[in-house]
Amino acid sequence: MTRLQKIQTATQQIAEAISSALSMDVTIADETLVRIAGTGCHQQTIGQSLSSNSIYSRVLRRGDEYLIKDVSTSNACENCGRKSICTELAQLCCPIRLGQDTIGVIGLVAFSQEQQQELVHKGPNLLAFMRKMAELVAAKVLEVEAMQRTIALKKQLQIVLNFVTEGIIAIDQQARISNLNFAAEKLLKVKTSDVLGFHINEIFPGTPLEESLRDGSQFVDKEVKLWQHGHQHHYFISAKPIVDSDVIQGVVASFRTVGGQIGRSHRVAPVSFSDLIGKNPLFLQILEEAKQAAAGSATILIGGESGTGKEVLAKAIHFASARREGPFVAINCAAIPESLMESELFGYEEGAFTGAKRGGKSGKFQMAHGGTLFLDEIGDMPLSLQVKVLRVIQDRIVEPVGGIQGNPIDVRILAASNRDLAERIKEGLFREDLYYRLNVINLVLPPLRHRVEDILLLARNFLQRLAASYDKNLKDFESEALYCLQNHDWIGNVRELENAVECAVVKAKEPLVSVRDLPDRLVGHMKNMPERQRLVSLLAEFGSDVEGKKKAAAALEISLATLYRKMKKYALQ
Repeated sequence: MTRLQKIQTATQQIAEAISSALSMDVTIADETLVRIAGTGCHQQTIGQSLSSNSIYSRVLRRGDEYLIKDVSTSNACENCGRKSICTELAQLCCPIRLGQDTIGVIGLVAFSQEQQQELVHKGPNLLAFMRKMAELVAAKVLEVEAMQRTIALKKQLQIVLNFVTEGIIAIDQQARISNLNFAAEKLLKVKTSDVLGFHINEIFPGTPLEESLRDGSQFVDKEVKLWQHGHQHHYFISAKPIVDSDVIQGVVASFRTVGGQIGRSHRVAPVSFSDLIGKNPLFLQILEEAKQAAAGSATILIGGESGTGKEVLAKAIHFASARREGPFVAINCAAIPESLMESELFGYEEGAFTGAKRGGKSGKFQMAHGGTLFLDEIGDMPLSLQVKVLRVIQDRIVEPVGGIQGNPIDVRILAASNRDLAERIKEGLFREDLYYRLNVINLVLPPLRHRVEDILLLARNFLQRLAASYDKNLKDFESEALYCLQNHDWIGNVRELENAVECAVVKAKEPLVSVRDLPDRLVGHMKNMPERQRLVSLLAEFGSDVEGKKKAAAALEISLATLYRKMKKYALQ
């Protein structure tokens, strides 16, 4: 593909703009004499090759500009293969240059005598204008090529980051997450697509990154103890601000667990069905079906949107089964590079590949022997590995990478996906035979927006647990905060709700969580809160004395007199 072909759409737009401004037709050819853009009759021949003896060929060879006042008599057109059928009367040709290279030609064409006369009369001025247009096309080429290099470098950087064993996380000037690597996903139990754009404290509360963003300080291996999801985690965190022209643009940080390996341990805290809270009838029905399925050994496929609690349900099934004393091993099929997935699942023998550990390494199937293997986001597993997983499920034998002898295993398979696997099968991205092997029992968790009656129940449960974790005496949410929680869409489902409550707990002052403690994205619903309900909430928060009423009026952005009128209207006097 030539350099002009890469910007064909932009080139056509430039040609049309010139044609509209000058009331003449325009044609643009690349360095291989293929017409890239054109107007009028030339628009019908975009993509076709021009004559090798045309004036465009001469411009490309010599890099010269030409003003042909009369095509029929010009020596420059004498050898053109299309001269006998050419309807052009006059033409102005200008090379498109990038450095020392001529990468194309832009031509202004007269098809009528009026256009011919104007082209001849205004030739020098039009030539100067077309030079600028050629420079514009060349600049667009440079812009696109620079963007492509940037994209390529970003992809290379992301690949490098994903091979780093420490968690890497980057935030922008507003402390919003702009990037994180696979190791960070595994440590924080999140997906990049779910957290990009979120404030760092909503996902990783209590980290010292905002301090670095504020004052430009940097640190190495700062020991930090943080509460996440009701558990204390111990990290070493290093951070360095990104500074451009003396302005802090963001912060990049690395972090690792203290005394532990990155990844999800196969020895996990027990989870029971009572930990899955809700009173929604459909949700309760799914739990009942899961309890019945837990007693057997059949493979279970858990569906539902991201954040609905698929892994929690899988753990509850494991700990309610006869395998509860065995390991629970989880692997996120979407969070591991394809090049590493095979060895992660099946393990490898010593010397299987360059860099293989001495003695080899057990895969997740072997780690789960006697227990349960949870294949999370199975819909993102590469097709090449789906065949091997199917074989393991059928034969109950694992063959490590580089091995010549299989190892028998005793594992129960639980799988989950937020994708429609039936659609993935139609798209040729998921094997139908594997789907039916996994889908012996199908459980689909409803999204939180379909469990409206559970939102406040879950929020208060998270508040109680997280307040205890942070050693705060928080009793409940104020009515305005409850309204915002109840009316949010919760695209991120239960996980988003838990993160929002944790963010509020970090910011809140005792004894109640106010609307100001909630993430900003939830507060927009305040505008739709019934006026009387909001008045009652604000007076309860600030008090009904004169000072309290002044604060309530300020919060509503109204005068004190207007507040009194509204209180009288709603019988709040």
